[in-house]
Amino acid sequence: LVFPAVSSYVGGDIVAGVMGSGLYRSELLTLYLDIGTNAEIVIGNKDWMACAACSAGPAFEGGGIEFGMRAAKGAIEDFSIDLITLEPMLVTIGNVRPKGICGSGLIIMVAALLENGVIDNLGKLDRSLKTDRIRERNGVYEYVLAWKDQTQIGRDIALTEIDIENLIRAKGAIYSGCMTLLEEVGLSIKDINQIILAGGFGSYVDLERAMTIGLLPEIDPSQVVFIGNGSLLGARMSSLTNRLRKDVVSVTRSMTNFELSETPSYMDNYVGALFLPHTDLNLFPKVKNRLAGRMARRT
Repeated sequence: LVFPAVSSYVGGDIVAGVMGSGLYRSELLTLYLDIGTNAEIVIGNKDWMACAACSAGPAFEGGGIEFGMRAAKGAIEDFSIDLITLEPMLVTIGNVRPKGICGSGLIIMVAALLENGVIDNLGKLDRSLKTDRIRERNGVYEYVLAWKDQTQIGRDIALTEIDIENLIRAKGAIYSGCMTLLEEVGLSIKDINQIILAGGFGSYVDLERAMTIGLLPEIDPSQVVFIGNGSLLGARMSSLTNRLRKDVVSVTRSMTNFELSETPSYMDNYVGALFLPHTDLNLFPKVKNRLAGRMARRT
């Protein structure tokens, strides 16, 4: 039994997630987001649904990051920084020596560096800070997370400005996809009652940090639901009930697909999202207040 696709890039895996999450039966206006190399977005409820797909790139899965890796033993998954010494504190999966950086750890790092003034809203490191953690290597500035004698790989593990740039592009694609789809159906983020996060990566993302960098719209965390592997959930439920299989065809027909590449407003939204968290800080009032507080502390 195969779930039908809605379009070339919104496939049966997303339809399965919509069925499994119960979105198609809910009265709540919902934003369903499956985050991966391609991010699929569905907005709607039991009465109507609109969907789109955007290419985020592999940054959230460790790709395109110099020391990126999947969320496996040795991956840095949590990070904090001393505001005075700028020394990092790392937590790895399995509590072993670091081997690389996973996607969820990358988001936490960039958010912490932004909030502590180590990087600016373009993702550029502050060269004036007095620390040997910030250095230039092969013409690229980077922040050293772990010295080579502390790692498993015999090399310094660092986060480069190119890594941060790749993350900004990836999060910008996802955020602008959400905003464009909302605009196309005449809604704003204030109209959304809940966000459903699906996919392996979505299960581990730190909500506050994801909003800090502008990956997710700023919304009350209590309105966010994690369902893990939505595709597998839908497939499992389909194998257990005939009703779900009967509903699939009508649900697929009710999903209106938008091709973002053919939607003029998408590029405008994308360019606006290529900052941390966004060019318009008023879209992220909580982050704006925290960053203002940071500037006050530094002065």
